[in-house]
Amino acid sequence: MATYSIKGFEKKLRNWAKTNPKEIKIALKKGTEIVRTEVVQNHLSGPKMPRGVGSRNNATLRRISGDLAGSINTKVIATKKRISGIIGTNMDYAEKHEKGIGVPLRPFLAPSLAKRKKAALKLILKHMMLAYKKARAT
Repeated sequence: MATYSIKGFEKKLRNWAKTNPKEIKIALKKGTEIVRTEVVQNHLSGPKMPRGVGSRNNATLRRISGDLAGSINTKVIATKKRISGIIGTNMDYAEKHEKGIGVPLRPFLAPSLAKRKKAALKLILKHMMLAYKKARAT
């Protein structure tokens, strides 16, 4: 079994990722799901925050119809140069709450990403490493 420096391992992983985009997309999808779950469970399922209460990090919206929570989706886009994970919604009023346009600021996407980014990245790396090891073993 070979031993690599961190830079050597990163180079091997990058090269592997270029030839295995399907595995990278799966890993990124798993990472975006962690953030999506945070959005739905902790920011779109709580009590409505009274005016002047809460902050950018802990605001919640009370669930009325469940349409906004149900519309939160993830998408992975892959091109030859870049792979991106997107978390969003197509609901018109979502941006008003996220940015505080005409309503009190009650962001749900940004704080969820900030809170779960590290866990998502760890999961992505773990999946990539398992897939890399599996590919090396065959």
